[in-house]
Amino acid sequence: MNLVTQKLSFLDRYLITIWIFAVMAFGIGLGSFIPVVEGLINSFQVGSANYPIAIGLILMMYPPVAKVRYEDLPDVFRDKKIFAIAFLMNWIIAPAFMFILAITFVSDQPEYMAGLVLIGIAPCIAMVIVLNDIAKGSAEYAAGLVTFNAIVQVLCFSVYAYLFLTVLPPYFGLAGSNINITISEIATTVLIATTVLIYCGIPCVAGMLTRFCMLKFVSKDWYYAQFVPRIGKITLIALLCTIVVMFSLKDKLILQLPEDVFTIAVPLLVYFG
Repeated sequence: MNLVTQKLSFLDRYLITIWIFAVMAFGIGLGSFIPVVEGLINSFQVGSANYPIAIGLILMMYPPVAKVRYEDLPDVFRDKKIFAIAFLMNWIIAPAFMFILAITFVSDQPEYMAGLVLIGIAPCIAMVIVLNDIAKGSAEYAAGLVTFNAIVQVLCFSVYAYLFLTVLPPYFGLAGSNINITISEIATTVLIATTVLIYCGIPCVAGMLTRFCMLKFVSKDWYYAQFVPRIGKITLIALLCTIVVMFSLKDKLILQLPEDVFTIAVPLLVYFG
C-alpha cells in the first residue's frame, strides 16, 4: 500500500479526501453566488441528457481505456473466478446491502429509499474505471469487468428494481411506503440503461482507435511511457470539472435540505466504505 501511495501524484493521493470535497463546495458556491451558471449549463441539456456532464464522463474514461492492452482481453475473460466474484459482489451482496441500509436509514422517506436502492443496482462505470486507474490496477481487468457489469446492468436492471422496490419492502413492514410500480413499467428504464453503453462505448472506441492508430507509427514502449501519462491528466481534470457542474446545478436543493443531504450521505458512506 505504501508503495502505491508513494507513486501517486499529489493530486491523485488526496483526490477523495480533499479535492473532491473542495470542488463540491466550489460547485455549490458557484451556483449560489452566480445563478446564471445554472441556466447556462441547462441550456446544453436535451431531454435527460446534459451535454457538459456527458462530455465530462466520456473524457474521464478515455485515458484509462486508451491504455488497455486489448490483445490481452481474451485471457481476462477466461478468468471465470474473477467474474464469479464480481457477480457475487456487485449483483448479490451490493444490492442487498444497499437495500438494508435504505430501509434502516430512510424507511420513512420512500423517494430517498428508492434512490439509494437504484444506486445499489446501478454502479457508476466511469468512477470504477477512474479509481482503478488511480490505484494502478489492471486496465485490462477493469475493462473486462466493466463490460461484464454493463451488460448485466442493462439486462437485469428492471428485474432488480422491481424486486427491491416492489416485492421486498412489504416483507419488512414497509407496505405503506412501498413504491407501486409494475415490472412492465420499470422495464422502460432499460432504454435509459442503454445510455450506459453510450457512455462506455464512446470512450472505449476512442481509446481503441487511439491505440490502434498510434501503434502503427510509434513503439509500444513510447506509447505507454510517453503518450499515456500525458493524456492521463485529462481524467482527473474531467472528473473534478464534472463534479463542479453537477453540484452547481443542485446548489439550491443542497442548501435548502442540509439535513436530508446528511441523511443520504450516511448510508452512502457506509456502502462505499
